[in-house]
Amino acid sequence: MKINLDRTIAPDSYPVEDFVLLKPEIFSTRNQCKVFSLKNASQPILHFSIVIKGGKLVEEKQGAAALTSKMMGEGVKGMTSAQIHEYLDSFGAIISVSNDIDSFTITGHCLNRYFEPVMEMVKRYLTEPTFSEKEFQHILQVMIQQKILSEEKTSFLATKLFREKFYGNKHPYGSSLTSAELSEFPLQELENYFNNHVIGAPFEVFISGDVDDKHIKIIDEQLGDLNISSEAANLIYPDFVSKIASDELKIYQEKEDAVQTSLRIGCPTFKLPHDDLEAFSVMNETLGGYFGSRLMRNIREDKGLSYGIHSSFRNEINQGYFLIASDVKKDLKDLAIDEIRKEIDVLATEVVSQEELLTVKNYMAGSFVMSINSNISLLEITKGLYKKGLPFDYYDNYVSRIQSITEQDIMAMVNKYLKGDLLEIAVG
Repeated sequence: MKINLDRTIAPDSYPVEDFVLLKPEIFSTRNQCKVFSLKNASQPILHFSIVIKGGKLVEEKQGAAALTSKMMGEGVKGMTSAQIHEYLDSFGAIISVSNDIDSFTITGHCLNRYFEPVMEMVKRYLTEPTFSEKEFQHILQVMIQQKILSEEKTSFLATKLFREKFYGNKHPYGSSLTSAELSEFPLQELENYFNNHVIGAPFEVFISGDVDDKHIKIIDEQLGDLNISSEAANLIYPDFVSKIASDELKIYQEKEDAVQTSLRIGCPTFKLPHDDLEAFSVMNETLGGYFGSRLMRNIREDKGLSYGIHSSFRNEINQGYFLIASDVKKDLKDLAIDEIRKEIDVLATEVVSQEELLTVKNYMAGSFVMSINSNISLLEITKGLYKKGLPFDYYDNYVSRIQSITEQDIMAMVNKYLKGDLLEIAVG
């Protein structure tokens, strides 16, 4: 039977409604570290993250956390980097290590039947690492070349300068190494960092996928006997930055060979949890958070000053800032900045139409639903909620909270946060 479709008629659509996300079961290892388990047996695969407290906040020498994370897995007692990777490849498994402001994370993926040997290797990462000078020099040269290339890009320089001026270059959230400083970095600092701030530091384990009791038991067998230092749990976070560190709020750094200028414009916001989170999120989306935003329509579509412009906000622990980022035509940077400020002023003084607000809120609800598409995404959502101090049922009525935001709420957020001092960085 042939069915004729009239493609000029849009299919029926329905609003997104609240729904309940999978919550973790919580266990404890013998050394009193928490395990958050998200069981979803749709595929015989496990995804895990071991989040060790510390990161950049605890390093005695700047850059030690990042370089130590690069060296983890590049050798353990009796095995070279190549042998480790060959061993993991035999199970179709992946282990990677990264660092953040306040954490050092080992992440892995494997078939559930191979979880035990993979976790045995994770334990070796944590108890038997070797810091080979040869491997270190190889990694160092790769990082130096990447840094040199980045230091030629106006986008990298603008973001770096924004963080330095926003926080101050002595602040742990605002400082970073140059390629020249990397080239003189001593290997011994990595061993010191590992011994003082990785092994023995408290951790949490997040695991998702086809998890059962035997996998929780394996985690305890491999990690539960690690000696945890109570002193290492006391991270000292910097005070909340409510005032931009730089006395100069408009900074232009010229780069003669640049064909474009990178703009970074931002201000302090709030730390989480906070009652303004949903209203600020909708305001940000309206201003510059998605492709149909006001900044995109003005700067890209109407004026043709840039390929793209985006606004966002980030919340570290005890920190929060808002940022507008764009790369614009070099000779038209002043016009772009004027138009950005104009859009902020309009949003602060004129009520958003119900049609525009409904579009934004529907986009946010739809994007949220689409982002939950795997066990990995569930794991990352759970990690994020835990780190930010938000309850695990935060998203159960997220759609309703977003839909409840009004036109007046949008205006209030702009006036409360964006009408004060804005740090304005231009590099190019």
